Amino acid sequence: MQLRSIVFAVSSLLALPVLADSAVKQNSAESSAEQKTPAERRATIDKTAQDTLAQVYKKFPRAKAQIAKASAYAVFRTGGFQAVFVGAGGGDGVAVASGKRTYMDMLQGKVGLGLGAKETREVWVFTSNEAYNKFITSGWSASGEAGAAAKAGKAGGQITGAKHLAKDVYVYQFTENGLSAEATVNGAKYLVNSDLNKK
Repeated sequence: MQLRSIVFAVSSLLALPVLADSAVKQNSAESSAEQKTPAERRATIDKTAQDTLAQVYKKFPRAKAQIAKASAYAVFRTGGFQAVFVGAGGGDGVAVASGKRTYMDMLQGKVGLGLGAKETREVWVFTSNEAYNKFITSGWSASGEAGAAAKAGKAGGQITGAKHLAKDVYVYQFTENGLSAEATVNGAKYLVNSDLNKK
């Protein structure tokens, strides 16, 4: 027990300079985002979504028609930092249903072993209006939803190449190494951004 405490303390001390540098970079990025107008931020998010979908369609050509027929989809870009045992991150994205775009934020806290900064891209596909409406109105707390994924039926049809996350919900997740075979959104929370959705 004492050894574990010592290891944790030493690891935490080693992580402090890197965490401080990460915080400075994150604050700088946030300041840059704040300087953009809502229209500019929406344009950036839309461009990222378009590029991310293109990656999915290139790898899984059949997915294009399946996503087009789905009730809705959402695309997110997330940036995170993980140091030794703990991590945090966030990002933004857009959800689309029947042509209507809803801009969202993503907040993420992680627990695990690792050190380094990561950017991921996610494409969510909803095969029912009920699943999509829940995502938009209630947000998504992955820690609660993911546990039920194994028991959920694959209603709505399988989406080619996507990970079945919960009932009527599928997700693609790309990292710097390409498509992740085991997509995970543990500890993430997805919320509507009221500022970006103002007319």
